[in-house]
Amino acid sequence: MSRLGLNPLVDRGRKHILFLTHYFPPEVNVPASRTYEHARRWVKKGVKVTVITNHPNHPRGKLFSGYKNRFISHEIMQGVNVIRVKTFLTPNAGFWRRIVNHLFFTMMALAASLRVKDVDTVIATSPQFFCGLAGSLISEVKGKRFILEVRDLWPDALIALKIIGNPLLIRQLRRLEKWMYFSADTIVTTGSSLRDYIVNIGYPANKVMTIMNGADLEVFDVIKYSGKSGNSEEPLAGKFIVCYVGTFGLAHGLETLLEASHAIRDYPDIHFLLIGDGAERQNLILRAKKLKLTNVTISPLQPKEKIAEHIASSDLGIVVVRNIPLFRTIISAKIFEYLAMKKPVILATGESEGSELIKRHNCGLVIEPENSLQLKDAILKLYKDKNLRKELGENGYRAVQQQYNREVMAERMLRIIMPHRRENALDAAS
Repeated sequence: MSRLGLNPLVDRGRKHILFLTHYFPPEVNVPASRTYEHARRWVKKGVKVTVITNHPNHPRGKLFSGYKNRFISHEIMQGVNVIRVKTFLTPNAGFWRRIVNHLFFTMMALAASLRVKDVDTVIATSPQFFCGLAGSLISEVKGKRFILEVRDLWPDALIALKIIGNPLLIRQLRRLEKWMYFSADTIVTTGSSLRDYIVNIGYPANKVMTIMNGADLEVFDVIKYSGKSGNSEEPLAGKFIVCYVGTFGLAHGLETLLEASHAIRDYPDIHFLLIGDGAERQNLILRAKKLKLTNVTISPLQPKEKIAEHIASSDLGIVVVRNIPLFRTIISAKIFEYLAMKKPVILATGESEGSELIKRHNCGLVIEPENSLQLKDAILKLYKDKNLRKELGENGYRAVQQQYNREVMAERMLRIIMPHRRENALDAAS
């Protein structure tokens, strides 16, 4: 890493994308991974990509090793120009401190964008909400096309979780939300439910595209791990492993997993592996201790390669959310990573956009959210039927290979960013 000097990032002759994101590797959450996995593929296609982001600190609010919270720093990651700005460090918990964190990034991103010249397109990914606002403002200053990527509905999530309830505040946020959407030349969503919401508030339907999440098959390479018969780490050696990877957040209802593990304790060879971090991590640890669970391991967030290894050594993957209608509109990116490793999925969302995918490809079981008894029954069904596990896993693997991999999704999004590309590649409408 080196301090970014005053010379602008100029590379004439190549299309130049300026991408704003609150999160970026070495952080390993979904927005960080999606942005990086797309950007590095765009670079391979001959496009110049500059990313403005924070110094890595999510979710603990502590800088990752090797980084300093400078005013501005610069690094190159597989050809992607990364500008990191001074960051208001705070854990992923506590509403007002996070709002300050988001607003601070907006101001710093605006300042840093003045150093980036010859931009053709500005993209911002939301949430975080104010990242989208920053992208809109920067596109106005530069007079360039603005593409807004919407991965979640905000402030709806805050309202649904009762984090905010003040009617005046909600009205103001709604105004900002609508302004942000209508400032975009094009909107890209990660699911059709998000697209429907945006169209229903009046945004032109022909300007909203859907690019779903997927798995990076260079990392989640099932062939690489095909020789692994099980997890070698105690207490997991020889166990039937039920795996959850992701955020330990208010939206996920991970208590349901602990309740299911308690109900299933009479099967000593079934073990629950929870990998991740977030606002609810400590509460989960305390809850597991209170229930005296010996069949649960709660591991910290880990690099992608290590996560792939853990999934490969597991027998099935779990996706859970709280029983709130809004969360049924979200398709968890972890689904695709489980399927890439030939693991059947238990999706605890009830009828949802994700359940439609699972049923369409016959690659898992769908149960109601926050229902530990249904979760227990689904786990035992797969535990007792090895052939069913294999069938569902193979079906999911084929779906990811053909449709839900980052190579396909990155090319489709690039066709939206640059609609006049003549390269022989995947059709964006396929």
